[in-house]
Amino acid sequence: MECKYLIIRSLIICLGIFGMGCTGDKKPVYSELAVVIDSIRQKYAPDSRDNVFDIKISNSNGRAVIKGVTSVLEAKNELRRLVEERFDYAIDSVRVLPDESVGERCYGIVNVSVADARMKADFGAEMATQWLLGAPVELLQHEGWWRVKSVAEGYVAWITGSSFVRVNRDEYEDWLKSPKIVFTDIYGFAFETPDENGQHAQDLVAGNILRYKGVEGRFYKAECPDGRVIYVPCNQSKHLDEWLSSTKLSEQGIVANAMILKGIPYQWGGTSTKGMDCSGFTKTVFLMNGVILRRDASQQAQTGIPVDISDGYSNLRAGDLMFFGAKEHIRHVAIYLGNSEFIHSAGYVRINSLDSTKVNYDEDNTREFVLAARVIGSVDTLGVKSLRNFYHSFQ
Repeated sequence: MECKYLIIRSLIICLGIFGMGCTGDKKPVYSELAVVIDSIRQKYAPDSRDNVFDIKISNSNGRAVIKGVTSVLEAKNELRRLVEERFDYAIDSVRVLPDESVGERCYGIVNVSVADARMKADFGAEMATQWLLGAPVELLQHEGWWRVKSVAEGYVAWITGSSFVRVNRDEYEDWLKSPKIVFTDIYGFAFETPDENGQHAQDLVAGNILRYKGVEGRFYKAECPDGRVIYVPCNQSKHLDEWLSSTKLSEQGIVANAMILKGIPYQWGGTSTKGMDCSGFTKTVFLMNGVILRRDASQQAQTGIPVDISDGYSNLRAGDLMFFGAKEHIRHVAIYLGNSEFIHSAGYVRINSLDSTKVNYDEDNTREFVLAARVIGSVDTLGVKSLRNFYHSFQ
């Protein structure tokens, strides 16, 4: 029994330190190296939704090897410096993204109405977000799937190559500068010919953007990122510049667009009118009002003008964002409608109340209502972008 115990104990010692094995002649300080790596991650890439820092320690012939990728050059440089200063046995083989797998065509334009993006390069991985037709992305890494970062809100996730078109810098800027139309209806179709009874060419959702090529009858002639010419009903779309000029962020506009989406089903990771999660709902509502919000509820909670709710709800105004959970862990977001009511995606887009006397009272969310923020008056501050200014910055 004692012999068996000693064998097991030896195996634990050999395998327990990061799976490195028994080197005999190396001091087991891999844990110290791991602490240094984590400190750099916290400094340069604390949120994996914003920047990439996938760094691991492995073993090569008894020496620690630091492998992985990061999208932050400063993180790579500091890691190398500290490794050289403190760990003479460690080998640094960290790549900076975008890497050589991307090449010169280092941008992409989403080419489907709604592109699903996932946390990992796998169809079975958790859905992270969605990007809409016409949205530009920066390509970071290619491993069967593509790791990309959205240009508008700076969100990192993985998408398939079939959902976007690769372009070089000149083609990317040309797309952003060219005249465009935006689909403004909740859902619809474009056609192969200017005929509403003709063959469907493309499904469309609110916020889809296409290159403008002219007008034929009751249709806009439009071009997809891959060069396909399609025809979009004029009564379901507008010139992008015209639409952006007409959108004015107001309490009434936010509420009106939120109500249009009532009844649309909840979808984890969804940010389109086909289906949306809680922050996908708020993001879609504000996009319909010409504003780009950050992707997730916890990110949106760090933006806007704080609204004091410490003494009740009297300071809330229609259109304010409401956050639920705990201040250090936001789990849900909604839009305030007034009269103690709010609209949110929970099963489907619905209206609930903070008032316990109402039939639509939401006890759980009322109990965990911890923060509120006002987007009106905070456009073009951190995490709240004007869609108009975003496109005009490329003119």
